[in-house]
Amino acid sequence: MQLKTLTYTSRARLDLTSQDLIDIHETARHFNALDGISGLLIFNGVHFLQIIEGSEAAIDSLLARLRMDDRHSAIEVRDERLIEERSFPDWSMELCQVTTDSFQASGAVEEVLPDGIAPAVRDRILTMTAGIGEVRLG
Repeated sequence: MQLKTLTYTSRARLDLTSQDLIDIHETARHFNALDGISGLLIFNGVHFLQIIEGSEAAIDSLLARLRMDDRHSAIEVRDERLIEERSFPDWSMELCQVTTDSFQASGAVEEVLPDGIAPAVRDRILTMTAGIGEVRLG
Protein backbone atom coordinates (compact mmCIF):
# COMPACT_ATOMS: atom_id res chain seq x y z
CA MET A 1 0.00 0.00 0.00
CA GLN A 2 1.24 3.47 -0.89
CA LEU A 3 1.73 5.65 2.18
CA LYS A 4 1.75 9.40 2.57
CA THR A 5 3.63 11.51 5.08
CA LEU A 6 2.72 15.07 5.91
CA THR A 7 4.43 17.56 8.21
CA TYR A 8 2.78 20.75 9.35
CA THR A 9 3.30 23.53 11.84
CA SER A 10 0.63 25.49 13.67
CA ARG A 11 0.32 28.04 16.44
CA ALA A 12 -1.23 26.90 19.72
CA ARG A 13 -4.18 28.79 21.13
CA LEU A 14 -2.85 31.30 23.68
CA ASP A 15 -4.84 29.81 26.53
CA LEU A 16 -3.97 26.18 25.75
CA THR A 17 -3.78 24.29 29.03
CA SER A 18 -1.80 21.25 30.10
CA GLN A 19 -5.08 19.32 30.10
CA ASP A 20 -5.73 20.42 26.50
CA LEU A 21 -2.34 19.00 25.52
CA ILE A 22 -3.07 15.73 27.33
CA ASP A 23 -6.45 15.54 25.57
CA ILE A 24 -4.85 16.21 22.17
CA HIS A 25 -2.31 13.46 22.74
CA GLU A 26 -4.78 10.87 24.04
CA THR A 27 -7.32 11.58 21.29
CA ALA A 28 -4.64 11.43 18.61
CA ARG A 29 -3.33 8.11 19.90
CA HIS A 30 -6.80 6.59 19.95
CA PHE A 31 -8.10 7.77 16.59
CA ASN A 32 -4.78 7.46 14.76
CA ALA A 33 -4.55 3.82 15.82
CA LEU A 34 -8.04 3.24 14.42
CA ASP A 35 -7.20 5.05 11.17
CA GLY A 36 -3.77 3.43 10.66
CA ILE A 37 -1.92 6.71 11.20
CA SER A 38 1.41 6.97 12.98
CA GLY A 39 3.54 9.96 13.81
CA LEU A 40 5.16 12.43 16.14
CA LEU A 41 3.78 15.62 17.69
CA ILE A 42 6.29 18.20 18.92
CA PHE A 43 5.14 21.12 21.06
CA ASN A 44 7.35 23.97 22.23
CA GLY A 45 4.74 25.83 24.27
CA VAL A 46 3.86 28.11 21.36
CA HIS A 47 3.94 26.05 18.17
CA PHE A 48 3.11 22.52 17.14
CA LEU A 49 5.12 20.52 14.63
CA GLN A 50 3.47 17.27 13.64
CA ILE A 51 4.63 14.52 11.32
CA ILE A 52 1.89 12.05 10.35
CA GLU A 53 2.01 9.03 8.07
CA GLY A 54 -0.60 6.61 6.76
CA SER A 55 -2.80 6.03 3.74
CA GLU A 56 -3.41 9.08 1.57
CA ALA A 57 -7.12 9.08 2.40
CA ALA A 58 -6.48 8.84 6.16
CA ILE A 59 -3.90 11.65 6.11
CA ASP A 60 -6.11 13.93 4.01
CA SER A 61 -9.07 13.28 6.30
CA LEU A 62 -6.99 13.96 9.42
CA LEU A 63 -5.66 17.22 7.97
CA ALA A 64 -9.22 18.38 7.30
CA ARG A 65 -10.16 17.62 10.93
CA LEU A 66 -7.04 19.36 12.23
CA ARG A 67 -7.94 22.51 10.29
CA MET A 68 -11.25 22.64 12.20
CA ASP A 69 -9.65 22.20 15.66
CA ASP A 70 -9.76 25.54 17.51
CA ARG A 71 -6.93 24.59 19.86
CA HIS A 72 -4.50 25.75 17.20
CA SER A 73 -4.45 28.01 14.15
CA ALA A 74 -2.33 29.01 11.19
CA ILE A 75 -1.74 25.46 9.98
CA GLU A 76 0.97 25.42 7.36
CA VAL A 77 1.90 22.23 5.52
CA ARG A 78 5.71 22.13 5.43
CA ASP A 79 6.30 18.79 3.72
CA GLU A 80 4.09 16.28 1.96
CA ARG A 81 5.25 13.23 0.04
CA LEU A 82 4.57 9.61 -0.78
CA ILE A 83 6.69 7.07 1.09
CA GLU A 84 7.36 3.35 0.91
CA GLU A 85 7.65 2.69 4.64
CA ARG A 86 6.83 4.37 7.93
CA SER A 87 9.34 6.22 10.06
CA PHE A 88 7.20 5.70 13.19
CA PRO A 89 5.70 2.22 12.76
CA ASP A 90 5.17 1.66 16.50
CA TRP A 91 3.73 5.08 17.38
CA SER A 92 0.07 5.96 16.78
CA MET A 93 1.17 9.35 18.08
CA GLU A 94 4.13 10.18 20.26
CA LEU A 95 4.30 13.55 22.02
CA CYS A 96 7.56 15.38 22.63
CA GLN A 97 7.41 18.61 24.61
CA VAL A 98 10.41 20.85 24.06
CA THR A 99 11.57 24.35 24.92
CA THR A 100 11.58 27.24 22.49
CA ASP A 101 15.39 27.13 22.49
CA SER A 102 16.16 25.54 19.11
CA PHE A 103 19.36 23.77 20.24
CA GLN A 104 17.72 22.23 23.32
CA ALA A 105 14.58 21.36 21.36
CA SER A 106 16.49 19.51 18.67
CA GLY A 107 18.42 17.56 21.32
CA ALA A 108 15.21 16.55 23.10
CA VAL A 109 13.60 15.38 19.87
CA GLU A 110 16.70 13.47 18.79
CA GLU A 111 16.54 11.50 22.05
CA VAL A 112 13.02 10.20 21.34
CA LEU A 113 13.35 9.41 17.63
CA PRO A 114 13.29 5.69 16.80
CA ASP A 115 16.69 4.09 16.29
CA GLY A 116 15.92 2.86 12.79
CA ILE A 117 14.66 6.15 11.40
CA ALA A 118 16.16 7.08 8.04
CA PRO A 119 18.90 9.72 8.31
CA ALA A 120 17.13 12.01 5.82
CA VAL A 121 13.93 11.89 7.88
CA ARG A 122 15.88 12.47 11.11
CA ASP A 123 17.63 15.49 9.58
CA ARG A 124 14.35 16.93 8.26
CA ILE A 125 12.66 16.59 11.66
CA LEU A 126 15.58 18.14 13.54
CA THR A 127 15.82 21.04 11.09
CA MET A 128 12.10 21.70 11.34
CA THR A 129 12.21 21.41 15.13
CA ALA A 130 14.96 24.01 15.29
CA GLY A 131 12.83 26.25 13.08
CA ILE A 132 9.50 26.13 14.90
CA GLY A 133 10.61 28.73 17.40
CA GLU A 134 11.40 31.02 14.49
CA VAL A 135 8.21 30.35 12.52
CA ARG A 136 6.20 33.47 11.82
CA LEU A 137 2.65 32.32 11.40
CA GLY A 138 -0.47 34.33 10.70
